[in-house]
Amino acid sequence: MAARLPIRGPMGIGELLDGAFRLYRVHFGKFVLTAAIFFIPVGIMATLATGVTMSSYTDFFLATLDQPASSPELESLMLRQTGTTLITTLLVALTGYVVGMIAFLTLTVQAQALVNQTELAIGQSIRNGLRRFWPFAGLTFLVGLAAIGLLIVFYVVLVLSAFALAALLFGFTSIESAGNDVAAIGIVIMALFIYVAIFFVALLPLIYVSARWMLAPVLIVVESCGPIQALGRSWQLTQQSFWRLFGYIFLLALLNSIVLGLPLLLLQALALIVMASEFFGWINGLISGVGYLISVLWYPFFALVLILIYYDLRVRRESLDLRLRVQALESSVRPTFLPGNE
Repeated sequence: MAARLPIRGPMGIGELLDGAFRLYRVHFGKFVLTAAIFFIPVGIMATLATGVTMSSYTDFFLATLDQPASSPELESLMLRQTGTTLITTLLVALTGYVVGMIAFLTLTVQAQALVNQTELAIGQSIRNGLRRFWPFAGLTFLVGLAAIGLLIVFYVVLVLSAFALAALLFGFTSIESAGNDVAAIGIVIMALFIYVAIFFVALLPLIYVSARWMLAPVLIVVESCGPIQALGRSWQLTQQSFWRLFGYIFLLALLNSIVLGLPLLLLQALALIVMASEFFGWINGLISGVGYLISVLWYPFFALVLILIYYDLRVRRESLDLRLRVQALESSVRPTFLPGNE
């Protein structure tokens, strides 16, 4: 029996997350099976490819440490081995990213169907998701360009701030209080505090844009928008909702670090403690594969949360709940047979 989550009105953060968890729990098997179709093969591929390549690189690197001196042949072999490792890593990452895009589109299609009180077969969900792949790829490209531009500005601001603070710090410490160690320590602490404050202030534009474009991936699926149209529509829906969306981003990042980051960190720490150095390559491969397997659990929940945020904002800004009630009322009073049509 399908879980029903009618849109009755605006939802708070707790209510929205509870709704996502309830839908996820009731349809856990279908969601996990759908995600597993994508992530288990790429996880196995990542484990084998990364394990073989990194193991070979590690063995070669450890062998070079025993060589008394470097030689042109040895340096050439090292360059080739490093290039092979980097290319393999990039190919695995690119494959995983493309597969993750298709998985997200498929799971978003399923999540939208559930919120609309319908269900789709897994095959139909995959087909519907694939139809939106190229608009989603275009959206990813545009957002990536914007992120690169913002990061360049961000790092420029940080570097200039570092130079300015270094000059200021040098000027302060050159004053007659140079013999006062307490004053010097206080100046250093104040400079560090100012630099951390500048770091967070410079990061705010990236956070703001991320929140305003948060719904663009959902709009690619739900409203069949193009990349630019999805960004504009997301910007429109998220007006006056920055702090609420910032709270969602923070909670999702926290949950992601607990669900994905913490298990991988513990696994890596344990493996590095108990395993010998010659197994480090296979340890990296195993961790890479486990990361994709854990994504089987994370992606369905992430898609559900984004879908519910989308409908919540439509309720808040476009009174979607009232329109749904009117449609339901019209359907309930509409006669089944009209005169003359029996």
